[in-house]
Amino acid sequence: MATTATETIPEPFLSAEQVFDVVGPAYEAAFEGLPEQAASIKWILSELDAAGTKRARTVDIGCGTGKPVCWALAEAGHDALGIDISAEMVKAARERVPAARFEQADVRDFSPPPASFDVATVYFSMIASVTQEEIRGFMAKIHGFLKPGGLFVFATVPIDADGIQIKWMGHPVQVSSLSPEAGVQAVRDAGFEVVYDAVTKFTPRAAEAGICKPEDVWEEPHLFVYAKKPVSA
Repeated sequence: MATTATETIPEPFLSAEQVFDVVGPAYEAAFEGLPEQAASIKWILSELDAAGTKRARTVDIGCGTGKPVCWALAEAGHDALGIDISAEMVKAARERVPAARFEQADVRDFSPPPASFDVATVYFSMIASVTQEEIRGFMAKIHGFLKPGGLFVFATVPIDADGIQIKWMGHPVQVSSLSPEAGVQAVRDAGFEVVYDAVTKFTPRAAEAGICKPEDVWEEPHLFVYAKKPVSA
């Protein structure tokens, strides 16, 4: 999910589950072809290939429709799991990516055994209905369930905001995020080695996807972080 911190609104905000149920599969069209996301998936597949991992256990947290992440990993022969808080997104994902598995779950309730996954990805899903403290806590949880040497990709809209109310694609939501520097540091503080980080910009095609009006769309900053869990961890 992506957002901005410039507009404060008084109306009741939607939960993450509610807003993504409303937006639904059109989200895929709005963010389709995001080049930095494609590059990060390529990095994951390259690292797994270099390590000789033929069937990695992977989880995409906030998987949306299952594309492109779970689809790409499943196509490469890996065991791809996607979790999402939205029932509509999980339904769409099961239809679009039958080769992967999908579960409706809040990341706060997702607690797999320690060192049970090779890869974890988070693309814009730790923003709505969370706090900055929870974002940092999620990263520590992810570090715990990744195997030593496991891969982690974290992408977000990097703003310093904690529980503010905004309109995202025309919908009132409460959001939190971290500045670019704080986001990268949070990944390190969770115990990861940061391999790469970059801030880019992207304008979602939300109006074209029928999600909202053109005036409800703006250019967003995006932070992408590639990281590894140390082998000695």
